[in-house]
Amino acid sequence: MLPGYHRIFIRGLLIYSVGLLGCEFPGDPQLKRVAIVLKAEFLGDEAFTPNPVRVPLAGKIVWKNEDNIAHSIVGDAESGPCAFRSEPIAPGRRFKKVFHQRVVCRYYCGLHGRTMRGKFIVE
Repeated sequence: MLPGYHRIFIRGLLIYSVGLLGCEFPGDPQLKRVAIVLKAEFLGDEAFTPNPVRVPLAGKIVWKNEDNIAHSIVGDAESGPCAFRSEPIAPGRRFKKVFHQRVVCRYYCGLHGRTMRGKFIVE
């Protein structure tokens, strides 16, 4: 049996290791991050950065709200893979979406309208 401090260390190491499994590493080529920038509702095509963003097939886009007010992401299509809608994204929070078809999609903020515009290309 291990002394008490060894058990605590091993438990901590196990918890840390399991936590890493759910992390998104910056070098992941399947993951593309898009920031919703500060004062985005006034910036048009510059509300999202990068814009446009290129995503590999079956890759994931993660939009992070770096503004101090809520926003949402709405695909600018009636049907198909570009027809999607997020819930409101609070400051500091994220919305993630995976695309399984090659497509070019335009999107906008559902809370502020087409004054905030973006585009992504799934290749």
